[in-house]
Amino acid sequence: MQPHLRRTTSLLLAIVASFSLSRTANAQAIDFLDVSLAAQHDDNISRAFLSSDQHSDNSTHLALSTGRLWQLENLDTVSLFADLGSHHFHSLDGLNNTSLSVGASYQRKFGLGAFAPTLSAAMSWTLEDSRTDVRSRELNGLDINFRKRLSNAWDFSAGVSFERSFGKHDGAKYSNIYSPSNDIFDFSQSSAFSGISYTFANYSTLDASYNYVDGNTVSSALAPNPALLAISRALTIDTAFPAPLGRNIVSYTLETKAHIWTLGWSYPVGRDTSISATYSRQDIAARAGVDYSNNRISLTLLHILK
Repeated sequence: MQPHLRRTTSLLLAIVASFSLSRTANAQAIDFLDVSLAAQHDDNISRAFLSSDQHSDNSTHLALSTGRLWQLENLDTVSLFADLGSHHFHSLDGLNNTSLSVGASYQRKFGLGAFAPTLSAAMSWTLEDSRTDVRSRELNGLDINFRKRLSNAWDFSAGVSFERSFGKHDGAKYSNIYSPSNDIFDFSQSSAFSGISYTFANYSTLDASYNYVDGNTVSSALAPNPALLAISRALTIDTAFPAPLGRNIVSYTLETKAHIWTLGWSYPVGRDTSISATYSRQDIAARAGVDYSNNRISLTLLHILK
């Protein structure tokens, strides 16, 4: 991350934290701590448009989340949170990574009762440390969400997100034979989503959502690939995927538009434990007729420790 951007992010988080603490002097504080374990399958983890470059893999994701929530006198809430995660792939171990995220959020409630709408904003900073150096990066995120409970069973939500990504191991020092512009994870993107959920009498939940992302995709393919080279703005050798002897897999950063549809079901298996199953379809379009798709299936066990 560039030094001035890192300082800006740290300053913004410090301002949010200071404001939160000043507003919470007489507020009720609730600490939270939970752990989750997820098993996931992707059928095109390389985001490749040629079938010969497409890789599928199974992975597991272990995450620990903690923080503190303050309930203010006007029923608004302020939260400070931190997440620690580890992502392990079954075959493509070059994609293995650990992550640390910290952030703050503020939620405004417009009225009294369960059916009053809420508007929330959250800011976060994330560090992803990948086994493959070129995939390590830092992320700054801003999320704005609206939520409205429509009835005892139906719930609606919508929002926008803004994200800035910075590669940790790029620039001239890490240049390669393909291009000195190898900052594949230096980009910004924005997204908008809407979702609806239904809660059954047994407290299980069925939810569906749509997410539109205007941003970038990092696609990995065997070089040379003239179609990707013509439309990429950055590229570098990527050792996370296996390559034939004497050849290289190269990752290309492409400007893309993505449509993501998600369907999920969650079921409580105890007072503090739930299990959820999720399917998502990602359709990604770049320029010059270069299109991608990825199907993701995941199964998650969540346990609230506190």
